[in-house]
Amino acid sequence: MTFTLSAVARSLAEALAPVLPGVAFYEDPNQQDSQMPCAFLQQRYAYMELRPGKRWLRRIGLDLTYLEDYHRPDLQRRYQAAAEALDLVLETFPYSDGTASTLLRAYEREWRIDAGALHYKFELKLWVTRPEHAIPMGLMESYTEVVS
Repeated sequence: MTFTLSAVARSLAEALAPVLPGVAFYEDPNQQDSQMPCAFLQQRYAYMELRPGKRWLRRIGLDLTYLEDYHRPDLQRRYQAAAEALDLVLETFPYSDGTASTLLRAYEREWRIDAGALHYKFELKLWVTRPEHAIPMGLMESYTEVVS
């Protein structure tokens, strides 16, 4: 299975569509022609920690930003309702890279409303291995000496 942030954004959009109906999901912050309400995903940080067995713990901080029309009189209530809906469904969510699927767990979940947007922040912790391109050693029995 291959891990990409594009696949995370796509998987989140599919998982959240029933919970946030009518919300347009964008992979990156959209500056123009955004359909409100909308949500987009931003990466905040990433760490790689080498662990025993040639495995790495990859920690990625994400910010799911949810926007509503700023001039609504019930804006605060809408953001709180969206945050509570996200709390209920984001403990784990299905991830698919197009070939296989698994569940990802969202750690360190927190949300806040500031500057007219809901910021739902969480962290993914993934065990990954780096592909090795080494040629494995052959058997001595298959060695044939060539004398020139």
